[in-house]
Amino acid sequence: MKRLIATAALATLVASPAFAQSYQYNPNEGPYIGASFGQAKTDADLDLGSALDSAGYDVISSSSDDSDIGYKVYAGYQFNPNFAVEASYVDFGKFEANATVMAGEPIAANASASIDGFGFALVGKLPIQNGFNVYGKLGMVAWDADLDVNLNSLSGDFATSDGEDGSDPFYGIGAEYEINQLVLRAEYERYDLSEGGEDFEVDFLSAGIGYRF
Repeated sequence: MKRLIATAALATLVASPAFAQSYQYNPNEGPYIGASFGQAKTDADLDLGSALDSAGYDVISSSSDDSDIGYKVYAGYQFNPNFAVEASYVDFGKFEANATVMAGEPIAANASASIDGFGFALVGKLPIQNGFNVYGKLGMVAWDADLDVNLNSLSGDFATSDGEDGSDPFYGIGAEYEINQLVLRAEYERYDLSEGGEDFEVDFLSAGIGYRF
């Protein structure tokens, strides 16, 4: 048994340098992974005060926040200097709206929507020089949105939730700079989403770092 283990270990040690020598990193093709963080902003109608006013409530105050910090993780494969495919998971964070209404007593209303999704895109790249590239992408995202509504009053609290999902297109532009096998990336993406017959957009401006294998 000891001789078998020693033989296997020796074979591994001999083969490892040969494998290392046979592998050559190619900057023009191969797999890559990465992660980005940035600001997500939506043009969806988050005016909770107007909705409650239309329902006949006396609105005292209202506010909304249509942006949040989002993040994305991605993996792709570059086939040549000009073309790659990329899969991603993106989380846009949470968008919120608040209002205070009078209905016999003050009622505080809060609505929050969180959106995330899985995307797949074709990426066209234009190498500039010295590891600097610009690129454009076009793809589809399968998204899921969760909506939570909370009402707080002296008489008690009430909460409800709902969800929507769909598949819609997105596109983006960006620039990246490669240092050895690390890639610094900055990009802008727009997600054109449709829910319940209403269209809205989510813009995602992010920066991140990736690694090429």
